[in-house]
Amino acid sequence: MLKRLLAPPAAAPLPAARLPLLPGLLLVFAAYLAVAQLTMAIGTAGHGLFVPFWPPAGIALAALVLGGGRLWPAVLLATLGSALISGFAPLTGLLMGAGNALGAWAGYRLLRGPLQFDPRLGRPQDVLHLCFSAPVLGGAISASLGVGALSLGGSLEAAQLLPAWRGWWVGDLAGTQLLAPLLLAWLQPREGLDQGRWRHLAVAAVVAAALSSLWFFSERAPESFAYAGLLLLLTLIWIAFSCELRLVTLALATTALTAAVFAALGTGPFANIEPQLVQVKLQVLIASLTAVTLALAAANRQRRSAEEDRNRAEERLEQVLDSLDDVIWTLEAEERRFSFVSGATQRLSGHSAAELYANAMRWADDLHPADREATLAAFERQFAGEAADQEFRIIRDGEVRWLRVRSHPVVVAERVVRIHGITQDVTSLHRAMDRLAASEERLRRALGASEVGVWDWAVETGNLQFVLAVADGNGYRLAERSVGLAEWEASLHPEDRARAMQALLDCRDGRSLRFRCEYRTHTRHGHWRWFRGEGQVVDSADGQARHLAGTFRDIHERKQVEAELEKLSMAVEQNPSVVFITDAQGRFEYCNQAFSEVTGYGLEDILEQTPRLLKSGLNEVGTYADLWRTINAGKTWRGRLLNRRRDGSIYVCLQAIAPIRDANGRITHFVSISQDLSELQESPDLWPPRRRS
Repeated sequence: MLKRLLAPPAAAPLPAARLPLLPGLLLVFAAYLAVAQLTMAIGTAGHGLFVPFWPPAGIALAALVLGGGRLWPAVLLATLGSALISGFAPLTGLLMGAGNALGAWAGYRLLRGPLQFDPRLGRPQDVLHLCFSAPVLGGAISASLGVGALSLGGSLEAAQLLPAWRGWWVGDLAGTQLLAPLLLAWLQPREGLDQGRWRHLAVAAVVAAALSSLWFFSERAPESFAYAGLLLLLTLIWIAFSCELRLVTLALATTALTAAVFAALGTGPFANIEPQLVQVKLQVLIASLTAVTLALAAANRQRRSAEEDRNRAEERLEQVLDSLDDVIWTLEAEERRFSFVSGATQRLSGHSAAELYANAMRWADDLHPADREATLAAFERQFAGEAADQEFRIIRDGEVRWLRVRSHPVVVAERVVRIHGITQDVTSLHRAMDRLAASEERLRRALGASEVGVWDWAVETGNLQFVLAVADGNGYRLAERSVGLAEWEASLHPEDRARAMQALLDCRDGRSLRFRCEYRTHTRHGHWRWFRGEGQVVDSADGQARHLAGTFRDIHERKQVEAELEKLSMAVEQNPSVVFITDAQGRFEYCNQAFSEVTGYGLEDILEQTPRLLKSGLNEVGTYADLWRTINAGKTWRGRLLNRRRDGSIYVCLQAIAPIRDANGRITHFVSISQDLSELQESPDLWPPRRRS
């Protein structure tokens, strides 16, 4: 991400056509034809058919680069028109037009394809491809078809073919070098020219024209031409390094046109030279000046572009670093001064980067007294080549904050030259760790006090994690144990194993909302103990459980009590004595089997009833009052009662009734235990007469 952010913008592809096809064709046709006729009008060298350079070749290549290969018909038709105006046969003109159009199209395809040409001319290789690679290929094709057409038309003899081909090819090469860069520079969108740049334009044009005139008009000794030429070259170099590309191409065009005019006049360095050599010398001059100057301008532009990209990248990087909460810094070891501190230092330490630049130890003024000595010692060890990773406290605006510093010394020739580092504010982390420790302490206390453990099952791995608070001195510590599901299953009692696993899997698979199960597991001491586990799915994805968690509790003592209670309950239920229990108001809540057998009433018959249901009316007066007075006083009443069965028969029982108290001593229930004495009712000697009540 950072690499993409800091990367320079990618080079622009070849521009697409901006004009519709028909206006584009008309514009290229008109420009090509007009320049061709003007060039033919001022041509002087050669045998009357050729000129020193052919600017329409530059128009054709530039038009296809800017507007696309679809504009080639305009080149063909414009060449045909120029040939017809100049008196050539239609077939000759058509073949010449085909050669010019095909040459321009071939050069365009070469630039667009394997050469990866950038029409902004921002690289030296783009200048060389435009000035040499494309026109060398295109000019060769154009010259071959053009000279062939002239030969077929009878305009050239066999001895003239090679000089004509060479003149045509070099003319196209020179014309492309003269005009193609000029058109590409001026017809593409670029930054606007401010007043300063227009001044550069005026200076460049005037200086180039003046030096050209000085050179080409001079009638002095030949050695003076060398000095004038050197001065011209230096001027063009200055223009290449000082001016924008459009101004450079304009200066080159001015120089080339001036050279062409005075070459035709035969003055200056072109004086007293054969016409054929004038053409060659002019073409070499144009090619060398154009290539060198444009290459230097492109190299300078590439350098400036690289500097701009670097500055832009540095600016973006600085913006990125300033947006971070961490401070990035570089310390020069020998001077012990900061060479870079990111903008976050103001937010983190309260000190600006300017303060740290002025005093590299300004940060040490805020060190916590308890950390000062160790922190400064670690700081000094960095200069010995030791990397640092240290946390310490500072006091800022009366608040204690934690900082973490990580640094890496850069060692050159066994000497630390600089130290790169990063400083982070880890106060929130320390506070979170403190809260976590406090939370863990509360969890330990809660688990320890409640005697409850927690468990977590990672379904994918099958790992079961058990955590239990264990007494440790005056507090508790968390004991953890991790087992696989199969290992936990193997530790279950054989009688409980299938039931516990089924309950767990039902919860995992969604057949039950919660896992609840009581089971026995084998302890490390070799005993079986009862536990109660509960839990549910706490994490799932796509309908599949990923984590189950819950609690477990040791219920072994409770199970033992329940077993004792079960034995006691069975003893009461199966006891031959009649036993029933009532609430404090005397309403039945329980009776055993013997009660039902003796009285004929089942439990469902006596609920919400009172023992008055058994009253026979044959007991002595005051018996029941004495009974209630005794048991309400919290004592046990014992006596003989005559009770009535469900079928109306009377039976005699020896009965004891006692109160049941809760933890607060309040009477909540009464329990009655009686012995049926019906078999003894037939002996009259056992029962003295009594008053009925």
